[in-house]
Amino acid sequence: MRLITNKMLVTGLLGLSLVAAANLYAETAPAATPPAGAAAPAADAKGADAVVATVNGQNITKSTLDTVIGMVRGSSPDAKVDTKAVLDDLIITEIARQEANKSGLADRADIKQKLQDITDKLVLNAWTQDKAASFKITDEELKASYDKQISAGDKFEYHARHILMKTKEEAQGVIKELDNKGDFAELAKKSSDGPSASTGGDLGWFKLATMVKPFAEAVAKMEPGTITKEPVQTEFGFHVIKLEERREVKPPEFDAVKPQLQRQMEQEKMLKYMEELRTKADVKVLLPEEKAADAKPADAKAAEPKAEEKK
Repeated sequence: MRLITNKMLVTGLLGLSLVAAANLYAETAPAATPPAGAAAPAADAKGADAVVATVNGQNITKSTLDTVIGMVRGSSPDAKVDTKAVLDDLIITEIARQEANKSGLADRADIKQKLQDITDKLVLNAWTQDKAASFKITDEELKASYDKQISAGDKFEYHARHILMKTKEEAQGVIKELDNKGDFAELAKKSSDGPSASTGGDLGWFKLATMVKPFAEAVAKMEPGTITKEPVQTEFGFHVIKLEERREVKPPEFDAVKPQLQRQMEQEKMLKYMEELRTKADVKVLLPEEKAADAKPADAKAAEPKAEEKK
């Protein structure tokens, strides 16, 4: 496939603004306009910074052209890029950039504010990254954090099935059927109100932390192969649970999660540092206090993870 670009098409495809495209140029300041009739600057065709075109004295270099070609190829790996068409797009973009700069829009209040916002964001991001990287975090600290998180994490994961009923009496009836040698999976397909009914109530492997509390507490007390003797009530209804299997969770190796622990600790230290800065800052909150809302709390059921949907 051959990719033929149209005027401004490269800029459009790559999502580049005129300003962003101009920033790709190796020279940030316009070159002096050559006298009328003067020859264009000589270009070393082999050099990355060779000048491949000039627009009213502004150089477009080969490195800029190569960068844009690389971006086009990245978005269309199978395409054959027309180098001259890409260069033509860059020339049109540069002409438009020069005309935009002549328009005086840079002095407009809203444009100035946007430029200031962009500058503030860039400086803030750079400062935050530099500051976070400046915290000295030892391997001993990282290992202590690792040990703490591993010890607080789940020691086991579980494979279970369940049958969800609307009432306690219905769930007790299911337990009686199971006591009479009823097949759990078949009963789940026939009776369960949960989304997992079609798979025989199979919840797959899960950790207790992913389940609603009453369900998790019941599973934690069970032995593999057993069924709950009493229905387990949650906000979704009444569950009859069968624990199929239980296995130990193998924690990740320290070295494998060390970079993640490093970032986590940097964030923690950064938050602590910002809290210290706030205590020293002269802060006056002028926002009026809001009256207590009369609205009822959001339905807790909507916020709970649904056990039957966890796989």
